[in-house]
Parts: sequence; structure tokens; C-alpha cells
Amino acid sequence: MILKVALDLPGDGTYLRIARRIGHTLLEDLGVIDRDIADIEFIVGELCTNVVRHAQTAGDSRFLVVLEYHADRVGIIVEDKGIGFSIGDVPDVGAARPDQDGSERVGGFGLQLVRQMADHITFQPTDPHGTKVFAEKALHYKTRADASDAEELDQKDDGAVHVSSG
Repeated sequence: MILKVALDLPGDGTYLRIARRIGHTLLEDLGVIDRDIADIEFIVGELCTNVVRHAQTAGDSRFLVVLEYHADRVGIIVEDKGIGFSIGDVPDVGAARPDQDGSERVGGFGLQLVRQMADHITFQPTDPHGTKVFAEKALHYKTRADASDAEELDQKDDGAVHVSSG
């Protein structure tokens, strides 16, 4: 692993931009192609936005975002302590659904795009309640030298950063 970043974030949406930008900055520095960077930034942003919008926590609204960078892929974990849900119960894309303010909105497009951009995605219930989403995206590099440098960093396997916000 090149680097593992764990973010313990409040569930109010204030820090979503930070979560997306951390991934963007590292991938850009590694020489990953722009499309992969944009896809990963979108995946992180959408999964975090869904927690803020849908998790409906009782008390502790914080959630965890873990980004695991490998030379060939990025693993994204987003875990909340909300009421949980079954992916089979999610309304179809474009169907009306309740919004945070009690009104109805048309939605489901973000998760559909995440499924298209990610190479792998799973949803798991957590104990005693909540949801853990794991997404993975393969990386492609601008040059062979960039890919080689990333592989060398991956072999070191010593990077971990943990960030907790107030």
C-alpha cells in the first residue's frame, strides 16, 4: 500500500470537499490520469453526500472515510452509524423519493454513476446499525515512469495518515 488515509468526519457536509480534495491531490502527485482522478473524486463525494443526506443517525452523526492507495487501485470505504438500509430497497433511478426537508425529489443518479465509475462496489450493514460501503477503482498513469514510481512506493508499504475533525 502506498498510503492509507482515514477521516473521521461530522455528518453535516462541511468537510465533504476536503475528503474529495485529499484524494485528488495525492492522485495528481502520483501521475494518475485525469479521468481516474475525477472518477475517484466523484465516488468519494457521492458516497459521503449520501451519508449526510440519508444516514439518519440517532446521536452520533460522525462517519468514517478510508482511502487506501495502492499502485494499481484505490479502495474507498465510507462507514456511517445511521439506521442502515438494504440496497434492494433503494428506489429506482429517477423515481421520486423524500428529501431531507420533507419534500419529494427525483434522485438515484449519483449511486448509478458511482456504480459505473467504480470497478467494484459493495454495501454491508454494520453492527449494531449503519452501513459500510466499499468501492474500488483501478488506476492508470500518465507515463510508465509514473506507474513505476507508484509501484516502488507501493512496495514500501509504510504510509498511514489518520485525521479526525472536531
